[in-house]
Amino acid sequence: MYFYATGNLSSGRSFEDMEELFIVRVFQVECRDVDCKFFQPQEFGDDYICRYIIDFPDKPNVSQGYGVDAVQALLLTMEKAHVELLFARNKMERRVEWLEQENLGLPLDEVVREWSPNNSY
Repeated sequence: MYFYATGNLSSGRSFEDMEELFIVRVFQVECRDVDCKFFQPQEFGDDYICRYIIDFPDKPNVSQGYGVDAVQALLLTMEKAHVELLFARNKMERRVEWLEQENLGLPLDEVVREWSPNNSY
């Protein structure tokens, strides 16, 4: 896993314009490095929100997950990003890997477990 403190999005917006960057994992999509950036969970009313960006070469995807606390928000956001990466692999027929393996090393909800049968997280 790679960690960054600052950087730029493909759109040219800097991370300073968004919440604090928390962690980054680098995947390979079609043999190109693609950052998946998770931002520090923030309070959102009585709950928490955690934003993420998958910096796909054609178009970065910005989304978020929610939870009752910061930990749940981060875990559910990681699951959501994992599903998005698996969608790119299974439905868009892109080659998506992490450390030269199909197992992307992120938590995965049971509902879509068949998309990644070798997932160990």
